[in-house]
Amino acid sequence: MTVSTTVSASRAEDRPAGTAAMRRRRRGLTLPLVLGLLLAVLVLVPIVLMFVGAVRTGTFVDPRAQFSLRSLAAVYTTLPYLKTLAVTIGASLLVSLVACVIGIALAWLLARTDLPARGLLENAVIAPLYLSPFVGALAWLVLASPNAGLLNVLAHDLLGTTGPVVNVMTAGGVILVMALYNVPYAYMTVSAALKGMDPSMEEASRLNGAGTLATALKITFPVVRPSIVSAFFFVFVLTCGTFSIPAALGGTQAMPFLAVDIYRAVATFPLDYARAAAIGTLLFWISLIGVFFYRFASRAATRFVTVTARGYRTRLVKLRGWRLPAILMILLYVTLAIVLPYLALLYVAFTSFTSSSILDATFTLANVWSVLGSVAVQQSIGNTLLVGILSPTLCVLLGTVIAYAVRRLHVRGGGILDTIAMFPIAVPGIVFGTGIFWTYLLTPAYGTIWILVIAFVASYIPFAYRMVDTSILQIDKALEEASSVCGASHWRTARLVTLQLIRPGVLAAWILVFIFSVREISAAILLASPSNKVLSVMSWDYLEFGNVQNAAIVGLLQTVLLIAGIAVGRYVLRVRLSQAV
Repeated sequence: MTVSTTVSASRAEDRPAGTAAMRRRRRGLTLPLVLGLLLAVLVLVPIVLMFVGAVRTGTFVDPRAQFSLRSLAAVYTTLPYLKTLAVTIGASLLVSLVACVIGIALAWLLARTDLPARGLLENAVIAPLYLSPFVGALAWLVLASPNAGLLNVLAHDLLGTTGPVVNVMTAGGVILVMALYNVPYAYMTVSAALKGMDPSMEEASRLNGAGTLATALKITFPVVRPSIVSAFFFVFVLTCGTFSIPAALGGTQAMPFLAVDIYRAVATFPLDYARAAAIGTLLFWISLIGVFFYRFASRAATRFVTVTARGYRTRLVKLRGWRLPAILMILLYVTLAIVLPYLALLYVAFTSFTSSSILDATFTLANVWSVLGSVAVQQSIGNTLLVGILSPTLCVLLGTVIAYAVRRLHVRGGGILDTIAMFPIAVPGIVFGTGIFWTYLLTPAYGTIWILVIAFVASYIPFAYRMVDTSILQIDKALEEASSVCGASHWRTARLVTLQLIRPGVLAAWILVFIFSVREISAAILLASPSNKVLSVMSWDYLEFGNVQNAAIVGLLQTVLLIAGIAVGRYVLRVRLSQAV
């Protein structure tokens, strides 16, 4: 009897232990399954349905629509689209080359020379990242259009010229403007590699008699080559999906771009959503190839370039007589990318813009008050603020949960979650907009502000996830282990230790996604309706109707919101601009 009782008690003790273990395993599977399902709905389903839409003759609401390869065949095999494909790839390669040459030169000057006020100059160089490229393109349209451009009008008034001195509405003009606003991406990638590079190799080169130029060409740039290649392909991917600049500076005439063709397919009659989806699939494959090379180069950069500089101090190159030309070079870039464009927008906004001579223009506030009094503009301001707050909040929340689950909980399928979370980098905004359209066409979210929030969260989750993930990797696990040893639960440790330590990275990610959300136009323009228009779409609508002045005023309003967001991050949340990149 005693033995039987003992065995029964032992089995009774084993059952709860086994049940508890099974419950822990279920809980361990629940989080990755939920995250995987959420990411699949946000990221993968729109891409899949875009491919489905490309093989239909109409939308899902069209009862007469059938499956057909007509649109895919037209896009992948006919001469007009193949020509546009070649132009898109060629122009993107040229933009990447120009942006990287300028970015590399600026990175070397600010990381390796004795330029004064380097912190201020660095903030000036990356400032175009925080402003809308579409607003910049609009400003250059005001500055350098062939007939009414301010620079051409001024040249006529002062120099008596008869033709345009500068014409931005050409293929070369479009490429240069796109390069201007992609320089910060190349600069940041190469600058980070230069700052993390072991300077002892450069010191050895100088000790052996090599000059500054020879050391840079034979030592510095070869060592950071993976980062240069990474920057090149990152800019290439961004440029391939660019809609705003080629569309604003001539559309399909000056520079036929696949992204512009997607918009024209759904914005001009007859509307052809299947053709837009088919072009989106073509652009997707190009971007995917570019991202493959980018990630390959990034892994090489991480492995070979960022060498510890512990125990070393970089000796700055003394520019001496070249200091002034170097400063002028940096100021020239900042003037072309920021100062001159926004002076032009301010001129257009606060003058009648009908004077035949710039020198005789009269200034007035009537234009600004008229635009601010528009109900549509007021509604778009509210929509922009709503999207600008909700999108980064949800994006950072999801990115933080994914990063913590992968890095600290080590959930099953963490590698798959990481891949899906980073996948949207391969999808240009206008392509994602096409997929979101096909996904939510039959849902209540279509035509509302929520579809923009969904699109922006899906598009920018890689940036939030990667920034938070990097912050978590920089935390010593011993701090969390000490909390657990003191009796704190897992989630209490996460809340009181981990989240507190990664807060700067989380806030920086929020600011960055806020900036991208406020300035976004590629996806927003495909999903816009009268009730959910944001400022970027309002500015585009004014430009489409030929009202450049109102478009400029709305662009300035958008810039004010961006600057306000940066100010909050910089001074209230104590987030440095260099963190939010």
